[in-house]
Amino acid sequence: MRILRAAMVVAVLFAFTSCVAAPERKKEDASIHYRMGEVFFAERNYSSALAELTRAVEIYPDDPASRHLLGMTYFAKGMLPEAGTHLKKAVELKPDYAEAHVNLGVVYLELRDWDTAILHFNAALANIFYRTPDIAHYNLGAAYYGKGDFARAAESFKKTVEIDPQYAAAYNNLGQSYDRINRLDEAVEAYRKAVSIEPLYTNAYYNLGTVLIRKKDRKEALKAFTRVIELAPESDKAKSAREYVDLLK
Repeated sequence: MRILRAAMVVAVLFAFTSCVAAPERKKEDASIHYRMGEVFFAERNYSSALAELTRAVEIYPDDPASRHLLGMTYFAKGMLPEAGTHLKKAVELKPDYAEAHVNLGVVYLELRDWDTAILHFNAALANIFYRTPDIAHYNLGAAYYGKGDFARAAESFKKTVEIDPQYAAAYNNLGQSYDRINRLDEAVEAYRKAVSIEPLYTNAYYNLGTVLIRKKDRKEALKAFTRVIELAPESDKAKSAREYVDLLK
């Protein structure tokens, strides 16, 4: 009887251990596919990344990192509904997942759903441990600009360049936002900062030229448009710049 009871205890312990180990094995199997997906994503081999990450999610559906990267892979392939589905799941599983909120916000930017995008960028910024708030502020500015709230767009782009003073695109967008609310001196300053960081920034030179025309600074506008033509002679911007040059001469 004692032997039988001992055997039963061993059997119960084995069954309990097996139940505990099975989920851990699933997590480990999913992790292998996730790591492979990371490698393929970094190599821009999105089809292979998609296969690995889909398998990871099939094995372990409640991993927010796998959902996030799968959503990003769908986004890279231009499949916005699928990207949104997995990014939403990522933030559902981990509500303070700042990176997933930002990337989900970018999906809504592409869909021109400005208000929902704004909600997600602000959710990312609410996480004090988020390491790249400049990215969230930049995209928040894009959402406000798309919505037509140019003053708030300017505020967001200004916060972006305060965090990252070398962010040339943010300075260009800051200039465009100031331009739309008729703060022309500040727009000129922002565009000049953009081209000082990136001397080949054709769009910023073009935008600078258009503001200088409004300020009736013909000489400096001519310089800006001439630079556009030098940098990208075959572009649509250069074609338009030539028309301005003809008018200014």
